[in-house]
Amino acid sequence: MDRQLLEPSQMDGKLTYRFDTTGRRVALLPARCKLGRHTLGHSQFRAVVRDGEAHISCLACATDTADHFWRLAATAPAADRAELSEELYFELVRHQPQTALTSGNGRRA
Repeated sequence: MDRQLLEPSQMDGKLTYRFDTTGRRVALLPARCKLGRHTLGHSQFRAVVRDGEAHISCLACATDTADHFWRLAATAPAADRAELSEELYFELVRHQPQTALTSGNGRRA
């Protein structure tokens, strides 16, 4: 059995928050999947915050690779709600290996 599939991926960064006009905490989730292929507003995704970590999984990528989900450190108490943010995590998507951003035939997905 491949040991790499059993070990969790490294942290991708920190979960970011903002406060709305009523003072409630809002978690800002990545708007793109970790592989950069899908916008999560148009695809199905799952976000789970547990034990100080947020896992944001693009369900379209879930069958492609074992490392398909964002793994972000959740350093604040649970947010009352969440929103997608294109800008905040853009640099993290750009730093993914180029092979992860291309489809099997060498073209960008």
